[in-house]
Amino acid sequence: MNSLYELDSKWKRLLTKDNLLGGLTVNEFVEQLGKDHTLRVPSKGLLSNINKDNKSTEVNTWDPKPFIRTFESILKELGRLQQENENNKSNLSNDVLNQELDHSYTIKNLQSQLEQVTNQYVSLDSKLTHVTKGVKPLGDKLENSIRQKKQYTKSVELIKIYNEFLETGEDSPVLTSLIQSPHFNNQLNGAAIMKSLIVLSKKIETQSIPKTVDTTQRIESMAEAMETSWLDQFNLAYRDNDFTKLNEIAIILNKFNGGVNVISNFINQHEFFIESTQVDNENETKDFQFDQNLLKPDHHYVIYDDKVMIPLLNEITTVIENESQIVMQVFDKKSVHVLQLFIQRVFVQKLEPKINNILLNSLNWSNLLYVRNLHSLHSLIDQFIKDLSTFFQKESNDHTNDNIISTLEQCSSDLFSNYLYDRSRYFDLEKQNLESILIENTRGLNIANSKEINARLLANKLNKVIESGEDISDFLSNNENNKNNNINNNTNGNGNNGKGRTKGNSMGLKFIKDGKTNSKLTQYKDIIKKRLDFDFPTPGGSSDNNTANTTQSNIPAPDDSHKLFVMENVDSMLKCVVEAVARVMELIPNKANEYTLELLEVMFIGIVGSYIDSGLEIAYSKLSKFETNDSELDLTLLKYVSSTTEMLNYISISVKSVFLPLLNNSPKYKKTITEMTNINIKRCEMAINIIMAKLITIITNRFVNSLSKQTRKDFIPKTQELIDQDTLPATEIVNLLNIIYSQSSQSLKIKNLNNFLIKIGSILYDLLLTHYSKFSVNSMGGIIVTKDIIGYLNVIEVWNIPSLLDKFSTLRELANLYTVKPDLLESLTVEGHLTDVDNNIINAYIANRQDFASESFITAVKNNIKQYT
Repeated sequence: MNSLYELDSKWKRLLTKDNLLGGLTVNEFVEQLGKDHTLRVPSKGLLSNINKDNKSTEVNTWDPKPFIRTFESILKELGRLQQENENNKSNLSNDVLNQELDHSYTIKNLQSQLEQVTNQYVSLDSKLTHVTKGVKPLGDKLENSIRQKKQYTKSVELIKIYNEFLETGEDSPVLTSLIQSPHFNNQLNGAAIMKSLIVLSKKIETQSIPKTVDTTQRIESMAEAMETSWLDQFNLAYRDNDFTKLNEIAIILNKFNGGVNVISNFINQHEFFIESTQVDNENETKDFQFDQNLLKPDHHYVIYDDKVMIPLLNEITTVIENESQIVMQVFDKKSVHVLQLFIQRVFVQKLEPKINNILLNSLNWSNLLYVRNLHSLHSLIDQFIKDLSTFFQKESNDHTNDNIISTLEQCSSDLFSNYLYDRSRYFDLEKQNLESILIENTRGLNIANSKEINARLLANKLNKVIESGEDISDFLSNNENNKNNNINNNTNGNGNNGKGRTKGNSMGLKFIKDGKTNSKLTQYKDIIKKRLDFDFPTPGGSSDNNTANTTQSNIPAPDDSHKLFVMENVDSMLKCVVEAVARVMELIPNKANEYTLELLEVMFIGIVGSYIDSGLEIAYSKLSKFETNDSELDLTLLKYVSSTTEMLNYISISVKSVFLPLLNNSPKYKKTITEMTNINIKRCEMAINIIMAKLITIITNRFVNSLSKQTRKDFIPKTQELIDQDTLPATEIVNLLNIIYSQSSQSLKIKNLNNFLIKIGSILYDLLLTHYSKFSVNSMGGIIVTKDIIGYLNVIEVWNIPSLLDKFSTLRELANLYTVKPDLLESLTVEGHLTDVDNNIINAYIANRQDFASESFITAVKNNIKQYT
């Protein structure tokens, strides 16, 4: 406890510089100090409290003096510490200033000394340079002298060894001991000596001194035996996987003669080449199922030989990767060269004969098998090269393996160069293959209808139309399938809704009069004829009749030949074209544009010229059977028209979306293909228009023929019974209309069907409009006319064509002119459909009323229809 005038020792310990407050905060220190002065000091107060017993009690109060004295002592002690710290701070500041001043003097002195040292260094460097200039020639002379001494020593040693050969006629013991030494350095030295000895012996050798010739032969014999021994050791070390020994021998032989023979020995004696030095027998390795798959024209994806080529390439990859590790360890700086030779040997001995054998046997089967095998092999080898290139890139972070990768690429290029860059060995076969496929797909149709096709009635008609400039109604002008068929030459191949179409006549004329195109078409037709003659000989021919009959039995009768003219066939042919173009793009990219154009020429000649044109020829030929009215009308020929529009649309889309984008970098070829496409499509459209025009003419003639059977008595019956009978023309025409609609609706698409029916209906309407204006009609006859027209109208309603319904409704209202009372004629002509009919026609119909000239008729209408009299 604190005394009244002296601070307790425990608080003094907390008021020192080294232990100020003892780790307590100011608040904690004050709180602890206050708790230490809670002692009560007794003292009697001035007042006393009176309790219930009237007794006084004393009150204890706090004495603040010790507490105040303690804090005064604390403040005094803190003041002392503050003064002491300020004194120390002042002393330390003075010491720092003194030290800084001393440091400045030291730096100044050291700078002076550094300048002296630097000057001394420059002086010494100058002297050393002067000395070096004087010593360097001496050093060079000394080095040359040492070198000359070594050369002299080697020369003396070499001459001494040569002299041993010359004098004794036997091998030098010194050289033999070096070569046979178990130490690598001795053998390396022996190889160097032997190399120099061979050079020396050849320089000394002269025919005037026969002994020198024998010595040279002896030295060469020993050198050969020495190299053979090392090569044997190399082979033994390779079998034992002694890579240290292999590396030493490779270095020794590289020193001796550049390692030519050891490298050749390493490659030639490799078990990979020893095991199979010839191509396997084809009958043992050939995968017949693989070839059968390649022979299917509808297999358009690349397939690979997983029984012969893929295992072989996997084996080669493993061997090269494994041997590269060995070569890197053994041949050191020569490793890249050794690997290049090894890879070249693999291609020459293992791959080239195998690929040649596969392609040769493929060609004996078919061009299709050949080109597909060539593509498949090229793709496999390309992937094989990529895999190995990736491996060698991972093996080295620098460019040391770039030469190996270049060798791989060059070997791959050389492997196929004889095939791909010789047109006769690839592209001509590719083209012939495509021609064969197209012939195969079109021959059924052409054979079944050879008579109609060879007559070329439609082609001749088209030529006459084009030469005469005759205008043909455009049946396809609004065709939903063909409105975008033509391709704009000024675009990248996208359709332009007809804006880029060339005038029909000029385009067709260009196609037909194009000598080059006609020449190609003639050549193609000759090819087809030869192929068909070969496959389907005449009955008197010498070919195997059984084969011919079997094949012919698969060809449908001519009446069912439209089943051969289908979209699926064109789709199949187009896929074959795409496959051929894809092969060309991948195998010969530098000539792809030129060859693609040739393939598309074959496509148009085959698909359009030999298939679509044939279908249209068949359709046109069938029309001739209906030119006489006694033959039943058969509109299945419209299936050829409908199928043609779909085919042309498909061809156009294929050209725009598949072929033209491939030629974006070649505007010349792109323009040529665009023009060729437009010409072929426009020509077919004109042919369709000719067919439809002829068909409409035939139908019109049948309408006319039926109407010609109408007698004047038909519309002036004398008995009521005749009213219930249909006239013969109406019956025939209604039956004809039903046949036309039922058959055409099964063949033509919606818009083409509507165009066709509108044309037929409009022609019939015009014929009937004129027809009924020629006959006198009584009141009962007017009912017959109305009944006939209602028969027509009922058929037209099924067609659901508003414009035709309006026309035949007008015709029906015209028939009412025969049946209404005379006083109602005026009101009838100013309402309904008759408001749009010419007055001359109305007058003609009214004039045909049998009662027209009667007094009663004149009396009834004389005030209302003066304009008709």
